[in-house]
Amino acid sequence: MVNKTGIGLAVIALALAALAAAAWWGSWNSPPYGGMMGGGMGGGGMWGRPAGVPMGMYGVGGCPMAGWGGGLYVNDSNVVEYVKRVTGYEVISVEKYSNGYYVVVGIGGAPQREVLVFFNGVIHPEPQSMMWLGSPMRISEEEARRIAESWLASRFPGAVIEEEYTFPGYYTFHFEVSGDMQMLSVNGYSGAVWFHSWHGKYLGEVFPEAH
Repeated sequence: MVNKTGIGLAVIALALAALAAAAWWGSWNSPPYGGMMGGGMGGGGMWGRPAGVPMGMYGVGGCPMAGWGGGLYVNDSNVVEYVKRVTGYEVISVEKYSNGYYVVVGIGGAPQREVLVFFNGVIHPEPQSMMWLGSPMRISEEEARRIAESWLASRFPGAVIEEEYTFPGYYTFHFEVSGDMQMLSVNGYSGAVWFHSWHGKYLGEVFPEAH
């Protein structure tokens, strides 16, 4: 015999967990003002559903779970517009990796956040964008670069920094090593280094060169 009371309690527990997750997501992604760790003026809010994206495509915090526009998956030709419509930010740079797209978004040309865009349409903030965004900056870009180069020398000999971005609270450096492109971030307050180990193999730059 089915225990209806037990099933009901389980459903309630799952609903509460989903609400808690949505509240966490909303505390981060309230463009263009919100931000964890004191990174903005606004609070709460979620990325809204862009026009043409069915409501059923969305999961926690308005993040698309099954693709854009009735099942289309994110690809090189639509990723820029997709991110703009979902986040409300302008897209500054898009790189493609085997595990998905790495996207820098900003306001007025100034980088604000880093996001991961998976091929099925799910958008998620980079870990350092959640944990370090808005931290006080007492380390200059030059000093952060020296920290990055020292870290690379001991772990990726021969690596060369190719580009860098300054975000509110930290810096991200893209480096080339053995024909592959990877990246690390340096905390603008403590100097801590965070290697991005989750992207996979670099497949090329999608934006701005292709647009």
